[in-house]
Amino acid sequence: MADAASQETVSQGFDDASWLLIGLCFALVVGFQIRAPFAFSMNGVASSAAMIAMLGAANLFYTRYRVRPAFAALITCVLQIILFSMAGAVLSYMVAAHGGPLWDESFRRWDLSLGLDWLAYVRWVNDHPSIGGLYRYAYMTMVPQLLVLVLALSIAGRWRAMRIVICAAILSGACAVLISGLTPAISNYVHLGLTPDDLPNLHPAAAYLHQADFIGLRDGSLRRIDIATLQGIITFPSYHAALGTIFIWGFTRLGPVGWIGAGWAGLMLLATPVDGAHYFVDVFAGIALAAAAMALARILVSRPWISSIARALRRPAAMPSALPA
Repeated sequence: MADAASQETVSQGFDDASWLLIGLCFALVVGFQIRAPFAFSMNGVASSAAMIAMLGAANLFYTRYRVRPAFAALITCVLQIILFSMAGAVLSYMVAAHGGPLWDESFRRWDLSLGLDWLAYVRWVNDHPSIGGLYRYAYMTMVPQLLVLVLALSIAGRWRAMRIVICAAILSGACAVLISGLTPAISNYVHLGLTPDDLPNLHPAAAYLHQADFIGLRDGSLRRIDIATLQGIITFPSYHAALGTIFIWGFTRLGPVGWIGAGWAGLMLLATPVDGAHYFVDVFAGIALAAAAMALARILVSRPWISSIARALRRPAAMPSALPA
């Protein structure tokens, strides 16, 4: 029976890789903070800390004292989502502060070289307000989609798939943040000088929200980070596109009913150039990043990395063989 339980645990995967990736993100934040310190606002910190503490205590309770593997796995994933969201958002600001020349014109040319006209696409959506409204809701529900997916996979007993989704989301997010530092861009609407009056039927969710923070980080005028008001400032690769791809895969693990969620996630992908002001190449890069992250996540969740590392550190070093007399 013990062997069967052990094999079941292995088959459902481990959370270790996600914890290590989150730890790496926090370590990078500390490294950037040492190099070029930011001030931090305490706005929202107390409530965030209370939520993290509550989830951590619940996870400990259902792991050690009243063992409920399914419930503990769900709590762990939600806790990981919150912690990575905080670390990843702060890290994205710190990376943006060290960005080089903007890549917007290059991305626009790449789109056109592929025969894709971003402005024609958003004008078409502007001419079809019902589609534009549907796009906006799909784009704005990224976090609810993730939470619904994690909950559904947990209820269905697909814990390994749930862990792959979380690990891939964290891995692709961390990579997107670091890549964005090499290819900074301010997005299509701002680059082309468009205003809301140019597309009166569109109300893009994130076309201009990031502009002030992004510019302030680059010119040095923004040196205070408020965790409660952080904006998504990454253009290339699109993290919305990466998550949308991961969501589609995750929802299809749920059988026919999951195709509803997969369809909504696909709608978010279509909305990303409009409501996220992303270039088409941003979306393609996000999809490719997600595919690579999911392939790697399948491997990463298969091993208890933390316990393996701990055992390796505790293992005594081999004594050198005696030298000949």
